[in-house]
Amino acid sequence: MGWYKLVFKQKQPIHVGSAKWGVVNETEIFIPGSTMWGALTNIYLQNKEGKIDTGDEEQLKKIGAYFQTISNFFPSFDGKDILQPTYQKGEFGYLSKEEFIPEDKFRFYFVDTMVRTAIEPISRQAKDESLHEFNYILPKPKQKLEYFKDSLYWIGIIQIDDGKEEFLDKNLKIFIGADVRYGYGELELLKCGSLEENDKKFWWIESDNTQKIKIQNEESSPYFIEVNENSEIEGEVLLIPQIDFKENTPKLTDAKFFSSVGSKVKSLIQNLKLEKGKLIKENQNANST
Repeated sequence: MGWYKLVFKQKQPIHVGSAKWGVVNETEIFIPGSTMWGALTNIYLQNKEGKIDTGDEEQLKKIGAYFQTISNFFPSFDGKDILQPTYQKGEFGYLSKEEFIPEDKFRFYFVDTMVRTAIEPISRQAKDESLHEFNYILPKPKQKLEYFKDSLYWIGIIQIDDGKEEFLDKNLKIFIGADVRYGYGELELLKCGSLEENDKKFWWIESDNTQKIKIQNEESSPYFIEVNENSEIEGEVLLIPQIDFKENTPKLTDAKFFSSVGSKVKSLIQNLKLEKGKLIKENQNANST
């Protein structure tokens, strides 16, 4: 088992569900680990079609576990230097080598809106109260942006069993987020390689033989981190639900508090493990997003 760095090139606009404000469906500006886990698991099942009994719950659970030790993914302008999520003066944004890019500025360049409405099949008129707007992250900025090259890239890490990395081959295509059936959400894998020292530093991977993740108290977190009432946090705290999708109707099984991505945390919770972009207690068994 080892850590691998994944570099995806964005081929189409993507919408990563965040919040809904009235008729506006806002997008996140990073890709949560749970979203990447779902996309990789789905494409793996498609590629193995005919070899897997999709009615075998235990087998599906095992396959889902292949990809669950995965980080959140963050944008890069060149496929090499990752934009670091952080807070400055209470404002979330990305830190590049050149500058701090506030969330509003990133959205100004890379997020666009599409307006839609449902149509009555007979009258061809718009249905009442069906107007809605979707935010999309674009592969290229709407205006010229210094330091930007040909497309947005998305970088993250995964820990995977030996042999399973062969599936993560160059040019593997995955689809994430909403509207994947309508020409949105495509990412192409350009690189799956071992972590270098600067990668380990960014993702808090110990350089010793344990290769474990250790919270860096004075650094902005690339993860959601489970916290309690004694944790010291500089950033935001979110209540993230645990949802069981094994049944036709998803069930809320639990909800825990996490520091948001980009926060600085002094956590008193020990023995945290990475699961779908979140650092959670070792003894917590999550079959959810």
